[in-house]
Amino acid sequence: MADKQIGVAAIGCGSMARMILRRLLPKSDAIKLLAIADPDERSIKATRNEFGADIKAHTDYKELLADPAIDWVLISSWNCQHKEHAVASFEAGKHVFCQKPLATNLDDCLAMRAAWQSSKRQFVIGYTLRFSPHYRKIKELLTAGAIGRIVSMEFNETVGFNHGGYIMGDWRRLRKNAGTHLLEKCSHDIDLACWMVESLPQRVASFGGVNFFVPENEERIKAIGRDPRPDSRYSGREAYLAWQGLVAENPFTSDKDIFDNQVTIIEFNNAARATFHTNINAAIPERRMYLLGTEGALRADVLNGHIETQRIGFDSQLEIISSGTDNSHGGGDDVLATEMADAMLYGRTPAVGINEGLISATTCFGIDEAADTRNVVEMQPYWEKIGKR
Repeated sequence: MADKQIGVAAIGCGSMARMILRRLLPKSDAIKLLAIADPDERSIKATRNEFGADIKAHTDYKELLADPAIDWVLISSWNCQHKEHAVASFEAGKHVFCQKPLATNLDDCLAMRAAWQSSKRQFVIGYTLRFSPHYRKIKELLTAGAIGRIVSMEFNETVGFNHGGYIMGDWRRLRKNAGTHLLEKCSHDIDLACWMVESLPQRVASFGGVNFFVPENEERIKAIGRDPRPDSRYSGREAYLAWQGLVAENPFTSDKDIFDNQVTIIEFNNAARATFHTNINAAIPERRMYLLGTEGALRADVLNGHIETQRIGFDSQLEIISSGTDNSHGGGDDVLATEMADAMLYGRTPAVGINEGLISATTCFGIDEAADTRNVVEMQPYWEKIGKR
């Protein structure tokens, strides 16, 4: 157990930051939230209401970093600000947790890595799915040889229509704020694929566009109507507008430059191949993986917690494992908080850090270059820039 209080501060204290704090702070009485910084008074008020009115609040995050009582900084600011906030935190001698993605461009990612290396401090990135018992079980099965060597795979993240409406009405709808949809929302999934395959992408191709959240479809809000159920958390709210963010633009008429659907092909250095599909207007949401190997197959969906495996052979039987998960994060949020508390209290090395964040973000940069240029993109120049081969 730590022999002193671990002072924590949050830069950006919106709903995602509060979700992490809600799980982290009860892990130990030694972990204390001392300060927050956010330009939006609504987020500051919500955080103080939940965690204590005596928490110091700053509009300038640099004031927060000057406090020697703060050991860890949790960064949940807009993605375009991650580099500024993380580098300043490392330079102030703080350990850092940062929500995904690492940053919105490669130069910022490399600056964050350089600052981390110089600081000798710990860094955790919010790839919640890496902490999920569901995906850890899949990785365990693959490592044990359940399907042999991976030959090909398909995976997806199709998002429910209310969630999609939220994204297209939120600050995340603009690349200048968040990067692309693939980077902002699906870097989780790209990270998982690289982890499962244990290889770097070699070539990528991708196609995407905004084909649903366009002005001519605005009438769908009225056509689908409101949720009339008195016991529903969306009661009385219109379809596509049910999630209540701080920005809340009309998702059909808002200015936006991210895709609402995208398909991707990835060829890895070890010759494994993958396809990825995302769409944010799903009536049937999925976060599914289907992996085919030299000796069997594995199929899994985190939303129902089912993992199915079967060996190749006449007498083989389908085996079904329940990971016990039933949500898109697969129970990873609480495990992440537990392991982050261990890093804070005992100095244990986090399961996911800068290198994983850099590989996933870089892969997304290559994929989005392919989508924007409509070319097959060779990833080797990207890997050379970050020192990977």
